This record gives sequence, structure tokens and C-alpha cells, in this order.
Amino acid sequence: GNYIMTKLISWLTLSLCLCVLTGCEWTAGSGVDSWDDSGNWVDFSGSYKASDGNVLVRQFGAGTAPVTNTASDELLATGDGSTTAFNGQTGYTPVRGSLTIFTIGGYRFTDTAGTTADTVSLTVTPADGTTGTFNYSTRAWALNFPAPLASGTQILATYQYAIVTPIQGNHGNAIYSFIVYQTGNKLQITDSNGAMYEGTMGTVRTTGGLPIDAKDPDVILPTTGPVIAQFSATGVSQGYNVTLVGVLQGTLSTATTLTSRSMKATFVEAAGNEADVSAVAN
Repeated sequence: GNYIMTKLISWLTLSLCLCVLTGCEWTAGSGVDSWDDSGNWVDFSGSYKASDGNVLVRQFGAGTAPVTNTASDELLATGDGSTTAFNGQTGYTPVRGSLTIFTIGGYRFTDTAGTTADTVSLTVTPADGTTGTFNYSTRAWALNFPAPLASGTQILATYQYAIVTPIQGNHGNAIYSFIVYQTGNKLQITDSNGAMYEGTMGTVRTTGGLPIDAKDPDVILPTTGPVIAQFSATGVSQGYNVTLVGVLQGTLSTATTLTSRSMKATFVEAAGNEADVSAVAN
């Protein structure tokens, strides 16, 4: 429906800085068991789940009203007597202004800027050249000390976080994961209830939007940067014919290896019900 097209257009608009997308390319006349891997030189196979660990196929919107909880003395890292730079992720996304990272009897890092930026610089005491940053989109923190932390020194965090319970978007049992198996441009997707969806994806494209033919001996495959591909798959889930349509994204770490893989799609039941899918690969 129009809503599906609206969602797809929004995804593709956000991705224009990465690439220019075109339709799927499927080898014709070779049978349903054949595939074309000339343009699909990276592998999106893996287990995809919601980043919050909750239901994956969910109603569009914010879900239930948030409940605020507190994380106290969450262990982030431990000094070893030689390391000066530490980084990682908090267990949850802190409510802005509530985050404090500290070492017992030592440093204290707080977010006092009051901005809406994704990445913020943390205020540090004592002010001896130590620095810290936190990214609210990825929950990533990074601390740099002028001298190594003593062995056994714990880096802890205390903050508030909001829990929003999403509302299941499909009929029947809730879906918590998709297992994606890719062969060339052919996809086989199995959900956590055992339903299978089959389909294809378009040519994988990278920055600049030009398709990459891995079989061309003159082509030098890129080894870094984001890549993206459209996909569509159909199947039967708990008695409903389903179409799953969206995009797969990732970041190249080598010419053929992907990290930070994700799926953004719309789950459409034949009866007209539509649900949102936003997943990351394990």
C-alpha cells in the first residue's frame, strides 16, 4: 500500500548518501535453483534480532509508555596497570543527563552539556587531561587517561534508562528473530517460529551507487565503507501469506566481509496488516 511505499522511500532517502539503489537483478531462464553472484559479493547471512532483544515484528509507533529504571554500578571495564584508553557500550541507553561514569575514589565523568547531539563530551573531574565521550545512538563510551589505571581499578556507570515495550505486529505467535541465508542474490529467511520466506535481493552497491561485478577481472573490490541492497521475500506465517520487503545494510571490513549488518523492512500480511522490522545481526 501507500504506507509501505512511504516507508521504503524514507529508507532509501536516508541511504542516498551511501549509494544509488536500483531494482533486483535475477538470472532468467536458469531455473528456480540458480542464482547470480556477480553483483552480490558480500554475505548478509546471519541471525537478525531487535537491538533491544524484544519482539522483532512490531506495530509501527512508540509502543507502550516508557518505564524508567536505574542501572547502578554497572561494570564497564577494569584497569590492568598498563592501559590508558578504554571503550565499550553501556547495557542500556541512558536518559540524557543521568549518566555518571566513575572509578572508586578517583575519576568522575558526567554528561552536563544538555545537548541533543548523538556524541557528547563528558565533563571530567579531576581535570588532569583525562577525556571521555558518549554516543547516545550506539551506547558507545570512550575514556582516555593520561596514565594507566592501576590493576583491578573498576570503571563503573550509574544512569537511568527507559524501557518501552513494543507491541507485537503480526498475527499468531510473536516473531523474535530472522535467520537469513544468502546464496548469491537468492535469500532464504526463517523466523523464530519456523516459517520460511524466499526471495531475492538487488545488486549490492557501495558509495557512488555503481554496481560491482565481482567476476570482472578488472574490478577492484572496495574493502571499506557502507554497502546496501534492496530485498523482497514471500512466505506463509501462521496461516497468513506474507511479503517481507526492505533493505539489508552493512559495513565492509574486508573486500567480502561485513560488520554492523542490519535489516530494515516492512512485514506485510495478505489481510492488509503491516508491521515494522528493524533488526541487527549477531
